[in-house]
Amino acid sequence: MFIKKYLQFINESEDTSLGQWICSLVDDEYVQNIVARYTQEIDPSIDLENAINLLDKKIQLEIKQQVDDYLQRGIVDKEPDVLTSTDTEQLWESEITVAGKGMFASFLKSLTALGQKDCLPNWEKTPNDFLFYYHFSNLQSEIVKSVFTRFKSLSRYLDLVDYQQNEVSLYFGIKSDGNFEYGICYDNLLPIGQFKLNQSVIKWILSLESKSSFSLKKELVNLTYSDILILGQIKRDIDSFNPGYFEKKLSPQIKDRVFSFGFYGVGKWDNGQLDQGEFMNIKNNFTTWLISKKWGGKVLISVPQPKSFWFNLHIKLK
Repeated sequence: MFIKKYLQFINESEDTSLGQWICSLVDDEYVQNIVARYTQEIDPSIDLENAINLLDKKIQLEIKQQVDDYLQRGIVDKEPDVLTSTDTEQLWESEITVAGKGMFASFLKSLTALGQKDCLPNWEKTPNDFLFYYHFSNLQSEIVKSVFTRFKSLSRYLDLVDYQQNEVSLYFGIKSDGNFEYGICYDNLLPIGQFKLNQSVIKWILSLESKSSFSLKKELVNLTYSDILILGQIKRDIDSFNPGYFEKKLSPQIKDRVFSFGFYGVGKWDNGQLDQGEFMNIKNNFTTWLISKKWGGKVLISVPQPKSFWFNLHIKLK
């Protein structure tokens, strides 16, 4: 279907407006993402046409140029630029956030189409700078590319899918710094989108209906943005705790506001039991280490009796 650019539209119509033109393109997902950056603060009870027409003329010009450029050149290799001006420079960070959110909704739809539903966090594969990490592996590259082409906002990342490899992995997760990230994965992570979390964004994630977001929502429902920042600081600090010699370390896990980790083979064991003196020494050292942290007063700790050569530690948010 041929879609008219703005100048063609106004030359062929009477009493037209930018809002009318945008509404004629409303079925295009990429156009929706562009417009959403500018209308998010407007009362949702106002229809889209009027919402656009209420915007400042400079903002309307930016929307018109971005959409016209998209219709002329297609999707380019970056998010549409926001014109530099005193009025818009301060909005740039939030503009990127909205674009990332909109694309993540499409990313979830692609995961559902690929049959990736109700997946749990992959603690073993979780990178050091992530709190929650969902990894979708062994996906057929050709199928992933086919699904991505259904979404204009994802199709520009098709080049990241290696044509020389039969399989590709996808991922999404919450990072320790409070950012959300999603993308493609081979040996390294190849992000295709990011957005910063806050309380309203968490609420938005909880409102998603995608089956591929079910586990994520289950983890987030009892967490606030402040909780996530504290957990992120715990994750960054945890490597500085040294219980002494150990053979291996359990990857940190988070469930029901509890941060858990553990060490295998630490201390002196006899008949499958850790020496009680060793147990108390490690427990006391852990308590001393914890209260030295700024977040120490915001958590409770639990140190269960070790078993099967595992010494586990639990940090619970108050």
